[in-house]
Amino acid sequence: MTHGSERRVGQAMLWAVMGLVLAVASGCAVRLKLADVDLEEARQTESLNKLRVYPSNRTISNYDEPALRTVVVSREIKQSSRRERNKVILRRNTSGAIVGESLLNGQKLLHVTFSRQCSEPGCAYGFVQLEDARYVLVTVPEREGYAPAKVYRSLVLKRHRMKQGQVRSLADANKVYKLQRRRRALVVFLEVKRSNRDRVEERATRETGV
Repeated sequence: MTHGSERRVGQAMLWAVMGLVLAVASGCAVRLKLADVDLEEARQTESLNKLRVYPSNRTISNYDEPALRTVVVSREIKQSSRRERNKVILRRNTSGAIVGESLLNGQKLLHVTFSRQCSEPGCAYGFVQLEDARYVLVTVPEREGYAPAKVYRSLVLKRHRMKQGQVRSLADANKVYKLQRRRRALVVFLEVKRSNRDRVEERATRETGV
């Protein structure tokens, strides 16, 4: 038997011995906007508290203390002020848990916490559903002793500060945090990570021919 013939016979025997091949195809997790179907799946399996959601964009909330002012009068009037600023940052990979559901002007509202120190709606962020089905940032937690937060999208720059307003028209039920860019309103909405795994049992047989 020649070397080539031995090689072909060996390959045929190898395929015959393999018999059952288990193939597992797994996809990488992708980020998708949070949808009602995701919430319904979590409710049906009684695991809404285990569902993790993520902000679509980096979000910074700046909390400022009331300024302490000092005035000194001598040959000139000298005024100085001092205040403490508390900066809270949500990164795109900061995971959040839903700690409550309610309605805001007839629209679905999710209360989401991104901190282990908060487990109830009173200290959570609020995301309200808009007409396009996205859950968009509408409220940020208040902090005792601090002024209402100034909220920024991506960067702490004046042009990145978000203000509350309607996204599409004055007929919108709720004012959400938005960054107006000409004809487009940029917002922060909730996303989920989803991965699909296909488990395939494949039997492979190579015919030897006749």
